[in-house]
Amino acid sequence: MAKVIVVSHTHWDREWYLPFEKFRYQLVRLVDKLLTILRKDKRYRHFLLDGQAVLAEDYLEIRPENEARFREEVAKGRIGIGPWYTMPDEFLAGGEAIVRNLLMGHKLGRKLGGVMKIGYLPDPFGHVAQMPQILRGFGIDCAFLARGVDPLQTEFYWEAPDGSRVLTHWFAAGYCNASLLPPEPEKFARGPFRGLNSLLDFLLAKASTDTILLMNGCDHMGPQDDLPQALEALNQKLGHNFVHGTLREFASRVRQCNPKLETIRGELRKVRFAPLLPGVLSSRIYLKQRNHAVQTLLTAYAEPVAAFAWSIGEEYPAAFLEWAWRLVLKNHFHDSICGSSVDQVHREMMPRFDRAEQIAEEITEDYLKRIGRQIAIKDEGIPLLVFNPTPYRQTGKVRVWVEPRKEVPRGKGRKVGGEDFDLEKSTLFDSKGNSIPFQIDGRRLFSYDILNGAKHIERIGLTFVAKDIPPFGYRVYLLRTSGPKPPQGSSLLRGERKMENEFYEVEVNDDGTLTVLDKESGVVYRNLGYFEDSGDAGDEYDYSPPDSQEVLNTQGLPAEIEVAEDEPDWATIRIHRLFHLPKGLSPDRRARAREKVTCEITSYVTLQRGVRRIEIRTVVDNRARDHRLRVAFPTGIHTEESIAESAFAVVRRPVALPQDFGPVESPAPTHPQERFVAVEGKGQGLAIINKGLPEYEVTEDGIIYLTLLRCIGWLSRDDLKTRRGHAGLACRVPEAQCLGQYTFEYALVPYAGSWLQAGIWKEAEAFTRPLRATRIEGGGNLPLVHSFLEIEPEELLVSAVKKAEDDEALVVRLWNISTRQFKGSLTFHRCPTKAFETDLNEGEKAPLEIEGGDKVGFQVRGCEIKTLKLVF
Repeated sequence: MAKVIVVSHTHWDREWYLPFEKFRYQLVRLVDKLLTILRKDKRYRHFLLDGQAVLAEDYLEIRPENEARFREEVAKGRIGIGPWYTMPDEFLAGGEAIVRNLLMGHKLGRKLGGVMKIGYLPDPFGHVAQMPQILRGFGIDCAFLARGVDPLQTEFYWEAPDGSRVLTHWFAAGYCNASLLPPEPEKFARGPFRGLNSLLDFLLAKASTDTILLMNGCDHMGPQDDLPQALEALNQKLGHNFVHGTLREFASRVRQCNPKLETIRGELRKVRFAPLLPGVLSSRIYLKQRNHAVQTLLTAYAEPVAAFAWSIGEEYPAAFLEWAWRLVLKNHFHDSICGSSVDQVHREMMPRFDRAEQIAEEITEDYLKRIGRQIAIKDEGIPLLVFNPTPYRQTGKVRVWVEPRKEVPRGKGRKVGGEDFDLEKSTLFDSKGNSIPFQIDGRRLFSYDILNGAKHIERIGLTFVAKDIPPFGYRVYLLRTSGPKPPQGSSLLRGERKMENEFYEVEVNDDGTLTVLDKESGVVYRNLGYFEDSGDAGDEYDYSPPDSQEVLNTQGLPAEIEVAEDEPDWATIRIHRLFHLPKGLSPDRRARAREKVTCEITSYVTLQRGVRRIEIRTVVDNRARDHRLRVAFPTGIHTEESIAESAFAVVRRPVALPQDFGPVESPAPTHPQERFVAVEGKGQGLAIINKGLPEYEVTEDGIIYLTLLRCIGWLSRDDLKTRRGHAGLACRVPEAQCLGQYTFEYALVPYAGSWLQAGIWKEAEAFTRPLRATRIEGGGNLPLVHSFLEIEPEELLVSAVKKAEDDEALVVRLWNISTRQFKGSLTFHRCPTKAFETDLNEGEKAPLEIEGGDKVGFQVRGCEIKTLKLVF
């Protein structure tokens, strides 16, 4: 006799084929009904509210009068909420955002009566390698999931790269396997199962113990009010013990049985039993770009700057930052960030990103100026602060908008400190008193009205290369009305089509591709950066080529090439192409259309002195439908694997497609990445860094493809070559065609040795977290050059610098990008009185030794995520 644990639940997509408020209307009715059932029937033991605490928030915004009742049922364990705030897509949200999601879910859950300590992940489209370590960091020791696995049994151990592991259950028959469970077992019908015994036999054959799990619910399905009666009837009719229970009870029962289980390591992206839906990586690419920009602004600028300012006496804007994170995390729900919903859903996402960005931008600018007011500046002029948001010294181009201290223009200049300030004749000095070149590259008038008094302020844009900015620190520059001009530096141009710095020679060919010499390795890379376009008859979930595919590329096509910038410390070459593409698909969708449209593609290739990157900004005017546009980089390296950054890890993936896949979906050659992908071999390699472009492909002959646009017109279709059946509602989504102008940013880094030896992640940090400059006032005691925080060794990356959630302390989260174990150190500009290692939920685990007053030492395992707390 088997023990059958039946868990009642709903899987609630906050927004998908309907926008949020329409689904919320249904959610409120569902929870109203649930509370009524729980009040009337004490036999109804538990209902799982999909593991997302935000659903409670959504409900109580409409029914605040029910908060006490709701909290009481949560405290009794009859309603399960959390541990998530929203159920994210793990590959598109990113590592630190996954942690913040759980932090927010725990915070809200504690407020409402308790948090379900279960790694509940029934629907996300694959799972990142470090998820077991992340779950363990929140005291969660088990996971439940449906996609990405091919285990021997429904239970297994899932292990992260650092060795952390969780007991995991696979929903072999899906998470809807017992929805609307009838009291008559012979009337049960779900998918291929006819009669309840057929389902039970299937699950028992795959189970590791005599305990099996039935999930009584499905997408947007409410509680089954007669379930207790149905279970009583089934207990009388079948030779099994049916109980209404919880996921925790199921996991505990499995542990008690102590079965011998296999261990599955790393990320879960197999497609044998459930579709992975990999096309979501590139659907509506603008969402991915906005997410990257806003998250970076929050984690790399707003939070660290506010934390550093807090450490010197300023207040910390905790409430604003929490609100910004709530907005972002709502967009991380898997059907939202994946771009796999109706157009209205994604229209509503953009204001959330905008509002979070506004908050983060205001905090960053305000708190940089607050820091500036505590810097000792004695000389006359306009002080400019350049901030470095990375743990490595950085050199790079910065732009700053300078406003005069007087609003009234005087001729060509400004009235500053009692003198006419003419920027055309001014000189910029670094903190050592050396004059450096700068460029005036923009002017704009800012006007506003205060109590009917018009104010007009001109802002002038200055661009210069800031050198040797300390880690997590700043350097002050001074713009003065007079002084010696900087020495005239040599140009990086070697003709109209060639540039050279200390690291690379870059030449633009007639068709706009690049030939690059890596001076360190001596390797020449040819034909880099051509564009490839193919037809796409798929939907928001999957790329699918039409029956008669036509693949076009720009190799051999003429390009307009001209010098865009020639400054002492950088040079930019502009490359303009006309790419004639089919307008869309043929009426029967079996081929690409005969009619062509012209898509303009303009790329700006920049080389900087002292910078080991070739930076590219590409502007695409997309006028075609139903196609996929990619940029290609042939490395000439025959390879069997790609190397890509993921959430708190760098993963290696085989290039060859797996052969052991099922009928539901063909394995895709495309994969997710965070900030970089690389191909290497025989002592050389090429890395491509990106800003918010999460999809890549690597071929066996070493071509790296970076997806720029995937343009489709359907949420879901059932006629794809790459997937069987629908993945969602069959409806048109014209805005997913992504017509109009898009800007993409990426960078090339040829290197010698391995990606680890070359420190590719440091270039990714510098490119995606560039230096930031602002005008300040001065007036305190801080030095002109200062580092707030230093981390050693360089293999330690920083994902968070923030004030602690619940006490007066600084939290720094690090992760080891290498597999080696070592002793790390953190040096803060203030001496802490105490230091602790904490879990990801910021609970103290162990005290740490403070060395020399300001340095904290700690041990780090390979691939470990480490959170430290400093008390002052």
